[in-house]
Amino acid sequence: MEETKPAESAAVPARVPPSYTELVEQWGPAVGVEEARTRWGQVVAAAENGTVTLIAMDTTASLGYPTWAALAPLDKVADPGRCPVWPLASARPKLADVIADATRFPDGVPQILTRHRRPVVALVAALTLVDLPPDGERIDVDGFLREGGTITLEYDYGHPGSTTPDGDVHQEPIPERYVARAKEADGSEVGQGEGDSVAEALLRLWRPPAHLYSSEPPFHDGWGNPRPDTDLPESTVRF
Repeated sequence: MEETKPAESAAVPARVPPSYTELVEQWGPAVGVEEARTRWGQVVAAAENGTVTLIAMDTTASLGYPTWAALAPLDKVADPGRCPVWPLASARPKLADVIADATRFPDGVPQILTRHRRPVVALVAALTLVDLPPDGERIDVDGFLREGGTITLEYDYGHPGSTTPDGDVHQEPIPERYVARAKEADGSEVGQGEGDSVAEALLRLWRPPAHLYSSEPPFHDGWGNPRPDTDLPESTVRF
């Protein structure tokens, strides 16, 4: 599904929290719940066509997490088959409740919206869309597994960070995270994703694009692995 963009990117509102700036720059300012309800048919159709609509519980007084949600295409959800389901007609009058279920920290879950029992779009916590890889570089988990690949999941406890006796930072803190790694049948790692949950790690599972390969020795890829074509003459090395 080809994504469409807002006709013109408006200036980022001054009250947008920093964590949402990237999304506002990409998809436009958030709308309130009442506006989303009024324009329900329009925003649902936009999501079906690949456009995200950001929705804030209160766009003037309460802009902080977890009050922002996103009405988004289904491909922005890692495992929609395991998510709660709402008919579109039922979700509209209870939109605030649906958004709360999607964004409640720390156990919010994407909410799938259906038309005639067919899933069409999803309401998700807006922060899950931050730093998603481009669609052309994401790995289709189902297709990859059917083709003989494997995906392993790990939990990284992170690191609290440390300082020197003089108080200088010795190691920056590393947050806890889930890590998904995709490997071909021969064991070579071809993709990686990470996030605050297993679903987010799978949603961010991606292949490094060709431009991430180093053009200088040792010609490694985006994961630090040697390029498979390093023994080729320079004129035939692919970028």
